[in-house]
Amino acid sequence: MALKATKVGSPYKKRTLVNGVDTVITVWRYAVSGSEQELAKYEQVQGDNHRIDEQTGKPLWFTTRFAGNDTTLTITTNNKVVADNSKLEEIASMVEQYGEATARLYLSMNQPSAS
Repeated sequence: MALKATKVGSPYKKRTLVNGVDTVITVWRYAVSGSEQELAKYEQVQGDNHRIDEQTGKPLWFTTRFAGNDTTLTITTNNKVVADNSKLEEIASMVEQYGEATARLYLSMNQPSAS
């Protein structure tokens, strides 16, 4: 089983230094769920950055890159937490190769039916 992350609320803006330049960045929040063992590992690798959502009691993951409304998280061999962005990368690749209109058509044709 893998860690799952679900977007929490809206993103927020944060002022920070990027390469010595004062910059405003967008930060996305995700609630993390998984097995007891996975959550213990997540807490370990997050260290001082480990945060718990006060309302849900779930651990939070923060990123400056939108990872969809729901995503799978992986802990790398270097103990970094990263999102599986393969679906978003597929869409970006389609737009690059065939243009936005063709990508939209393909996506609309491949949505699960509501029946």
